[in-house]
This record gives sequence, structure tokens and C-alpha cells, in this order.
Amino acid sequence: MEQVFGAIPSVLNGLASNDDVDEAVVFAAWKRCAGELLNDRTAAIEFFENRLIVAVADMTWQLHLEDLSPQMLYKINSSLGDGTVRFIEFRIDEKVVNAAREHKTESIESVAPEVSQSLINAAEAISDESLRKQFLSAAAEYLERQKQD
Repeated sequence: MEQVFGAIPSVLNGLASNDDVDEAVVFAAWKRCAGELLNDRTAAIEFFENRLIVAVADMTWQLHLEDLSPQMLYKINSSLGDGTVRFIEFRIDEKVVNAAREHKTESIESVAPEVSQSLINAAEAISDESLRKQFLSAAAEYLERQKQD
């Protein structure tokens, strides 16, 4: 996974600049940098003029993350290979954070609705969304075969 993510800047340098692609890559770098806990409590909402805008649920999270932003900038830019993100702005918007959390849960449940909630909760520990979906799909297939036997 490290090699794949590390290759992204090289690939993008060979392409014409595209704001949507740049934003998607920065959002992916944010998710990777933030980790599971912060991804559950934040939502990257916009990237423009080297500024990443991240929604947070309340002022406590905003203040805490503002203190951590220099380290987060370093981690994001290290994975992107340059100074793509120069500033992270944390905006309080609980509705956006809750909507992102609900969307994440809905997308997981839509992959394998026949899997128990406890298995879905366990799968949420898998940070790579594609791998998480594959895991749930395999679990659903296994459980379906068990029912047939």
C-alpha cells in the first residue's frame, strides 16, 4: 500500500493539472494521515489554493486539531511528495461530519447487508475501504455457503 500511495505524485506530475483529481488525492492523503479515529470525527470537504478544509463536530476537536496541524501537514505532504497542502482549516460543522459517518456506514452495509452488525463493526477497523469491502464480501459469501450446507 505504501508503494501504491507513494507512486501517485509521480503519476499526477505526468498529467495536466485537474482540480478534481488534486482534491481527491489530497482527501485520500488526509484520510491516510488522520487514521480511523479522526476519519470518524472529521470530514475533508474542500481543497483549493493549497488549503484543505476539514469539518469537525465541535470547538474541542477544532482546537485540538489546530494544535496538531503542523504534524498533519508534514505527514500529508510527505505522502504527496511536495508542499501541495500549505494550510489546514478546521471548520465546525457537525452536520457534515455526521453525514460523512452515515455515508460510511451505509456504504459498508450495502456491500454485505447479510453480514451481522458485529462483523460490520469489526470491519470498520480496516482503514482501506477497498480491502474492507472485499473482506465483508468474502464474509458474506462464506456465511451464505454455511447456510446452504
